[in-house]
Amino acid sequence: MSRFVTVNITRETKPVSEAGFGLPLMLATSKELDYKIYTDISEVSKDFTETTREYKLASRMFGQSPKIAELACYGVPYVPDADDVTVLTGALNELAQLNNEFFYLVCPENGDKEIKALAEWMSTQEKFYGATTESVALIEELKGKYENTFLSAHDDPEAFHAEGLIAQSAPKEIGSYTWTFKQVNGVGAAKLTTTEINSVIENNGTTCINEMGILLNASGKVLSGDYIDVVQSDYFLRARLREDVFRTLAVVEKIPYTNEGIAKIVDVMDTRFKSAYRQGIIATNDAGEPDYTISYPLRSEIPKNKIAQRILPDIKFRVVIAGAIEGTEINGVLTL
Repeated sequence: MSRFVTVNITRETKPVSEAGFGLPLMLATSKELDYKIYTDISEVSKDFTETTREYKLASRMFGQSPKIAELACYGVPYVPDADDVTVLTGALNELAQLNNEFFYLVCPENGDKEIKALAEWMSTQEKFYGATTESVALIEELKGKYENTFLSAHDDPEAFHAEGLIAQSAPKEIGSYTWTFKQVNGVGAAKLTTTEINSVIENNGTTCINEMGILLNASGKVLSGDYIDVVQSDYFLRARLREDVFRTLAVVEKIPYTNEGIAKIVDVMDTRFKSAYRQGIIATNDAGEPDYTISYPLRSEIPKNKIAQRILPDIKFRVVIAGAIEGTEINGVLTL
């Protein structure tokens, strides 16, 4: 303490819940199970025997490199030939009311009707659903329908290729990787004809193929035709911008409705975009700078009724996604 100098510090560090982008949820169907988190396959064996599809699915996921840190699980009894598929979607609705922190969804049930129902449920969420199917025809049927579901075709119903891809990707930072070319530990090439493989890829699905002696994931698209990493980046930026702006509004004593106050909100967005650029989400322009722009009004340009309502309108941004190179075209000439 000093009688001459007084220092007062206001802590503007109130925590804001942030959406997680690395947690997969396994919707178990062989038994009722309260929501819980597994950190290793040995913990899964306490709830599911090694003969269950849940254990085999979890084993595939924990067997990837890098290894997932956590696998969430929630169980509801479901018998495919006896129960209505709404048992699964109803369980997810209930879970979402209590714990909605997961980003990826997997399920040991991968029949056509189960995949359709879970893909439809997921279409209302900013999350991803991945499933492995034996049906090439199903992928063709669902082409173009869902922006956050991806399917892998495989002749082995317990290959869990798509689920393994999720486990391999979940620990990584969004923007730093693509889904094509990845190898899933423990999964062999699907026994599909060249025609079937081409059909799967053309219809925005994927499969495990042997290309030039290497086992790899053939494609990285969701059923809508967008690349998975692009849709991930979309969801990531939506969530982080909501969180960043809300945190600023919530922790600062007051943001004045002035040009300076407007600039504070814009600065928050600018900081997030620079971070997204460093992650690999945003492209570089010809000048070597992050390729995004933010436009916003001055106070004098904002309608009086918006000012009276304390709403800041018309902040717009344009972001160029970096994407990735997944093929090349090379032309050359040989001469004497």
